Amino acid sequence: MTAIMFILGVLLFAISGRFVARAIAVPRLKLRQHLTAIDDYGFASEPEPDAAKSRARLNERLTAFAHRVGKWAIDHVTALPPLERGHLASAGFYETTPEAVHGYRALAALLLAGLVLLAASSGGLTPLAMVVMLAAAALGWQLPATVIKSRGRARLEEIDKELPDLIDLLIATVEAGMGFAASLALVAGRLQGALGEELLVAVRQQNLGISTSEALDEMLERCDTQSMRAFVRTITRSESMGLSIGPILRELATDMRRRRRQATQEKMHKAPIKMLFPMMFLIMPALFIVLFYPAVHSVMTTGFG
Repeated sequence: MTAIMFILGVLLFAISGRFVARAIAVPRLKLRQHLTAIDDYGFASEPEPDAAKSRARLNERLTAFAHRVGKWAIDHVTALPPLERGHLASAGFYETTPEAVHGYRALAALLLAGLVLLAASSGGLTPLAMVVMLAAAALGWQLPATVIKSRGRARLEEIDKELPDLIDLLIATVEAGMGFAASLALVAGRLQGALGEELLVAVRQQNLGISTSEALDEMLERCDTQSMRAFVRTITRSESMGLSIGPILRELATDMRRRRRQATQEKMHKAPIKMLFPMMFLIMPALFIVLFYPAVHSVMTTGFG
């Protein structure tokens, strides 16, 4: 059992160390990528090295294997539903299929359960080892889905936050005399982050022959939020009715900012209620121990005299 606890401790320490290293390295990596993009501006990109090609082939093979495993699990283990494609699209995984993610989750569950079983094989398969093995399998199954859903929520919040700025840019270009499709293509190449990625996908779909309304509808399916629904419906109705888009977009941007302020105020009002649980069950007991333990200890050791 000591070996099981040691393996779990090492695993948790490795996960925490990875998060810390990522938090330290991500800003430097983004700065390096930005400087590399500036240096390579206007020049043709260098051919991909052999190591990158081998990694890409390995990822393709692993994804294909996970796809087969996930398809088999979906067909034969119906009690474990797969993630919907909307969750993957909102998280930015456009090319990843639900079957592949289902296969990765099944492989992670089997791998963690196998590690626990291997560690417990020396001391015998005790009931506690069985419980730990089941917990490890559940963790390996649920953790990828939790990460994908949390990334999707954070990405949708980022899109809602940046959408009024996008509308301001569209207003400036539309009122300068450009059409909406041309304005969208112009703005898409200058925006970063999740919203810029979604706009680039919509512009590429337009270049393939899809109409602007259909591209916006598909973008709404990938990013189904209240602000995006209002934006897409406003654009499609304005184009179908032949109305001027500029004034309507200006009112829409004002309304989105007002809703964002209201949502922020609502979160601010909910903060004291959310802080009540950690204060009552985490902070207050520790405070009582720090304040009253010396007095209780002196009374128990020396008495009241």
